[in-house]
Amino acid sequence: MRHIAFVTLRNIGTLIAASYIIFAMPIGFADQPLSPIWSLEFSPDGKALAVGKYQWIELWDLETQSIIHTYEPHAGEVRSLKFSEARHHDDRDRVTSQAAANNQETSSLWLYAGGGVAAQSGEIRIWDVASEELIKSFEVHGDTIESIALSPSNTTLLTASMDEYSAVIDVTLLEDTEDPIDKQAKWLTQHVGRVLCTLYHPQGTYFVTGSEDKTIKVWNPNTFNVMVNFDANDDAVYSLAYSVNEGVIVSGSADNTVRTWRVTPAGDGEEIAVGRDSLEMTGARVREYDGHQGAVYSVDTALVLPRRANNQTAMIASGSADTSVIIWNLRSGNRYSTFDESTDAVYAVKFSPNGEFVAAGGRDGKVRIWNLRRRTLTHEF
Repeated sequence: MRHIAFVTLRNIGTLIAASYIIFAMPIGFADQPLSPIWSLEFSPDGKALAVGKYQWIELWDLETQSIIHTYEPHAGEVRSLKFSEARHHDDRDRVTSQAAANNQETSSLWLYAGGGVAAQSGEIRIWDVASEELIKSFEVHGDTIESIALSPSNTTLLTASMDEYSAVIDVTLLEDTEDPIDKQAKWLTQHVGRVLCTLYHPQGTYFVTGSEDKTIKVWNPNTFNVMVNFDANDDAVYSLAYSVNEGVIVSGSADNTVRTWRVTPAGDGEEIAVGRDSLEMTGARVREYDGHQGAVYSVDTALVLPRRANNQTAMIASGSADTSVIIWNLRSGNRYSTFDESTDAVYAVKFSPNGEFVAAGGRDGKVRIWNLRRRTLTHEF
């Protein structure tokens, strides 16, 4: 009995002390930590930036540095964002509509968001940017969706999830089918670890997935067979990008390294045939970019006009757990610039569509944008 009384009194004392701290200290919401930034995506015209946070997305006007709209609520962390030109379902079917007769624009800008709740669900939400309305929401995985990619025709959505699966979803069926999404999706199960990143070739020739199992797999988009398997990473592959000008895949890994990879047809002189069922490919590692002191969480590519140069150069941006953003000359492997204003791990980097700016966000909850020609910080919000 004495022991029970002692425990009870100790708990009461702890409660009183805690209550004193709570009520004696004013609580300021401004002092609360900011939500980490998990994903970034520039609008196609480069005038706005979508920022994925915990349970919501902010769309920022970059000229005024003000929020245009907040899209919420989401189930959890918004881990990946993609803008897409999408036809309205009604306009697609109504060929004789007045809008079609007047040759008016029947497409709109949609924003795809992938995320979810850890160990519970993987969620996709699709927003109409102009009307700010939710077009579609569905769960398709049993764990967080880490990455999404859209085919060049915007008809196929590729996912990467912590449940160790990728799904290929025909988005043209989303409004028509009554079947659950997980029934009509094509499931890819060849990875043996969590799938962390996705990528579509800009011509739809193939798509790519990267995983915790240290591999990068290149897939035939028609047969869903693995054509090339890259296994030269020393740790999980967190991010993928593609350089159109150099024709290489770029990856960022937990082993602190950025790498480039080239995929080519197996036959000499044979041109790549988009989506051909019998497509045979081979691949090789091109270059490693060493300089980060922590895991590389995000990579992107663009053509950039460097300082004191007249021609654009293919560049890589990489964001890391070491808090830095490094801009690399893709071909030479040399550093163009290093930005170290971030105060914590950088989870997302993204070039603007014209290659003039690079944006970064991460654990400290701040978005920072640098002018690449002047190598100066121009935005922070």
